Amino acid sequence: MGRKRKRIVRTKPIPSLPTVFDCPICGTTNSINIDIDRKIRTAAILCGKCKIQTTRPVRPIEERVDVFGDWLDSLVEESEKEQESPLSDDGSDITDES
Repeated sequence: MGRKRKRIVRTKPIPSLPTVFDCPICGTTNSINIDIDRKIRTAAILCGKCKIQTTRPVRPIEERVDVFGDWLDSLVEESEKEQESPLSDDGSDITDES
């Protein structure tokens, strides 16, 4: 007589969130490191290649991915604002060199 075979249960591993990111300024892969200080609720963003440093306030539930996404959104908004107003301070983009 044979015995009853046990069913093999295979579980898929849970994907982990990334901890190192690509720099949108210099284009280097895996160069942005984010350190979150939960006590004072700030996050320090540092690129190892172009040495850009920024600090941002964080909420207690935010992770590194959230901080990077918010920082990236703010960079995109700043670049869009710069593209919308290419005029100089006096309102004209034509310079008179007489």
